[in-house]
Amino acid sequence: MTDLPLNDVGVAQAERLSKEINIEDFDEIYTSPLIRAKQTAEILNHGVHDVKVDERLIEARYGSWDGASEAELMSEYPEVFDENEFLFPEYKKYVSDGEDYDDVYKRVDEFISDMSKKGDKKIMAVCHGFISRSFLKVITGAQNISAIVQPDNAGVSKYRLSKSGTRFLTYYGRQTDID
Repeated sequence: MTDLPLNDVGVAQAERLSKEINIEDFDEIYTSPLIRAKQTAEILNHGVHDVKVDERLIEARYGSWDGASEAELMSEYPEVFDENEFLFPEYKKYVSDGEDYDDVYKRVDEFISDMSKKGDKKIMAVCHGFISRSFLKVITGAQNISAIVQPDNAGVSKYRLSKSGTRFLTYYGRQTDID
């Protein structure tokens, strides 16, 4: 798995977002164990909360394709990319050590279920593009992940979990005017 730190643009995006969010509005912060997500969480947190690392928020594992050039993969395996240049689940025919999409959805669903047990707490989860798309798929019940656009870096999505277990989307991939 590629585990790179934020570059200068990523740091600037996180710092801009940190000015839009009142971290004290949140009760808990969870992050992927990848360096760039932990850095983003720390920038957003301003030292207010104990940032908790949760393995379920890690980006999908693409096995031997992790870190490979997307252009090269698209050239060699065009049949596993959709028109948005997202991988179809069938990429696993070529990458035996990659993570199955259903396993990603399962861990995201387990994370959401665990967070719903926290009552009225406001939870922040810092994660990655495919995980953000997986959150939206799991919350809305979308059938095809290819129909879900990739949020921009430092995009914010808001979901609400009712006491009865119903899940609601408030917004997805928002860049400014965060509430």
